[in-house]
Order: sequence, then structure tokens, then C-alpha cells
Amino acid sequence: MTVQRHDALGQEIERTFTAVRAALPATNVAAFDAELEAITHAPVVDLAALDDFLSGWWRIAMRAAQDPRDWQRMNEEAEQIHSGKRSAGRTLAEVLARRGVQL
Repeated sequence: MTVQRHDALGQEIERTFTAVRAALPATNVAAFDAELEAITHAPVVDLAALDDFLSGWWRIAMRAAQDPRDWQRMNEEAEQIHSGKRSAGRTLAEVLARRGVQL
């Protein structure tokens, strides 16, 4: 049995603001910057929110780096759904109900 690494092409993305921002696809950088600015320009910086922010964006950077084409496709599909060019499909609750799972 082999274990798959959960890093980008064998290289770990350092969990720092600079490294995470540099590893993000260009389409995600503006959202990263806007969210960071909102957190850091509060009268009192919430360190838990800042840590959650970095953790979340680090996971996004890792996921995007693992398969950039898949990440791009996912974002394109999300934009199509958001703009109304494509239906969202069934909800998770509908899929589970169809399989006999009650929530």
C-alpha cells in the first residue's frame, strides 16, 4: 500500500501569509487580499479569525496546487452557476434522500 502526499507536487506550501498568497491562483488573490484587509483593519485584530483565515486560504492554495486544471474548472462551474448560465443541480439533502438517508 502506498500513501499519497497531500502537498503540491511533493513540495509543502509554507503556512505563512506571503507563501500562501504567492501559491494562490491569480483569480483568488483579490479575495485573499480583501479578506485579510477586513480582518487586519478592524479596531482590534481578532487573532482567532486571522488564524482561521490563514488556515482556510492555506487549504485552498494546497488544493489548487495539487490539480490546477481541476481547480480552474471548479471555479468556472461555480461562476456559471452563480451567473445563472447553469443550474446548481440537486442539493446534498436531495441526493441523500434519494439514497434513503434521512437528515
